[in-house]
Amino acid sequence: IMNAFRTILVSFLLLVFSVPSVSAEDGSNDGISSGEWEKYFEVYGWLPNIYITTAQQDHVTLTLGDLLKNLDMLAMFDLGVRKDKWSFATDILYMNLGKKIKGEREFLGQPVTGNIKLDMRAFISTVNAGYQIAGDDTHRLSVIGGLRYLYIRLPVEFNLGDRITRTRVSSGHTWDGIVGLEGKKTINDKWYMDYYGDIGTGASDLTWQAKVGFGYQFKKFTGTLGFRYLRWNLDDKSELDGLRIIGPYMGAKWTW
Repeated sequence: IMNAFRTILVSFLLLVFSVPSVSAEDGSNDGISSGEWEKYFEVYGWLPNIYITTAQQDHVTLTLGDLLKNLDMLAMFDLGVRKDKWSFATDILYMNLGKKIKGEREFLGQPVTGNIKLDMRAFISTVNAGYQIAGDDTHRLSVIGGLRYLYIRLPVEFNLGDRITRTRVSSGHTWDGIVGLEGKKTINDKWYMDYYGDIGTGASDLTWQAKVGFGYQFKKFTGTLGFRYLRWNLDDKSELDGLRIIGPYMGAKWTW
């Protein structure tokens, strides 16, 4: 995971900081078209429900409440550059979630008593390049193409009774090519709306993503909020069959 993370992050930071900046006088706050290099960096919090299906058709659901109570580590950010009709962007998400459940219930197809311990780790990154195909002073629409990487590991430790402990580990990783559309609409001098959608395949049978959001320009940064859906249908060789991540997000974005 960390090798992939370092490669993606270092490559993109070199790209971002090797191009000249656009000054406030040269560019506009909406970022529709400035004629100069424009860079952005956004830190956000995505608080979704997570739905995981294993190859044995066991289902694991992690709700927003589970994330808030049991989150060990979370890192979410995206950054990119744009000039004229061209854009380059990457989005990176790392999540470490530990959850403990007490009681008697059926879990992963087995009768379980006592404690269940789940420790999920996931790393997701999407890298893309875009080219604007339509737009004017207040709106742009671009076609994008790129790659998405997923790594997820789901160890589950549970009791079968009589103090017998079992551990089941499901994991998987994929590289997929993606194509899609992204756009931005300026509403006024403070507000804008943006949207994004992609679909792809490769190591997985299918992956797709949809996102719609809004931004509000404060004095020193832009506040962002929206809703995001991300999904994989994995192939027959994987220990995992499917993954869905669905929910709202909120963040802060800096442009220079």
